[in-house]
Amino acid sequence: MMRDLEVRTLGSTARDVLVSGSALRVFARFERSLYIRDETGGLACVGGEALGRGPLNVILPIESFDTTAYAEGDVLEFDLADATLWQPAACPEPDLKVALAALEAACQQVTPRGLAAERRGDLVNTRGRSGLAALSAWVAAPSTAIPDPIVALAGLGPGLTPAGDDALGGALITLRAFGRPAVADQLAARLLPAARTRTSVISFAHLKAAAGGEGVAPMHDTLAAIARADHTAVAAGLRRLDRIGHSSGWDALAGTIAALTGLARTG
Repeated sequence: MMRDLEVRTLGSTARDVLVSGSALRVFARFERSLYIRDETGGLACVGGEALGRGPLNVILPIESFDTTAYAEGDVLEFDLADATLWQPAACPEPDLKVALAALEAACQQVTPRGLAAERRGDLVNTRGRSGLAALSAWVAAPSTAIPDPIVALAGLGPGLTPAGDDALGGALITLRAFGRPAVADQLAARLLPAARTRTSVISFAHLKAAAGGEGVAPMHDTLAAIARADHTAVAAGLRRLDRIGHSSGWDALAGTIAALTGLARTG
């Protein structure tokens, strides 16, 4: 079955998939989006404007995408003639301690969820927060040895994108956004091979994009607000992250907090 779809906006990972020259087949179907896969295993997510911008996302010129007419294995074709490439804007250079203080102040005005909130007796939360504490300590003094609790975050938790993956993605994006690409590279080199066998194909694709410094638009907007120590914009960013997944936005923010806390210790 061949279906031509006009594209309005797409992310860099999605672009690579769509121009790969191979057949693009439906890999997974959800209520308002489809994941497609090329012949090399590259993934992209197709949806309407409600899907939002991100590295894997292919945005069609409609508000909401009805996926009921599609089935796994269907071949899709895309019209890129009027498509624009979305990429996150560069993040302002932050004063790390001031940025962290702005984030902490904003978090005190809301009710964090996921790994951003301590939940005693919850094994995933306990292991996740232990791994994030180790991550923060390692970022403050990176060495060639990355502690096992950090690696254990990969694939931790249930869902399409487990909480541990979201947190690692948030940390990797933050490290690159705040000018620590070498630290991000070192962390990614250890995490990605482990994550490939520990998590789902879809979550791994998002984690790989995060290793390159790209996540969903609300994440980058919030990081820019944190870097500017813009309290109003940080609060607005937290509200947008709160609407991502069951707790994916908060889990990614937990990774940001861990990475930023570690960076602030370095001066």
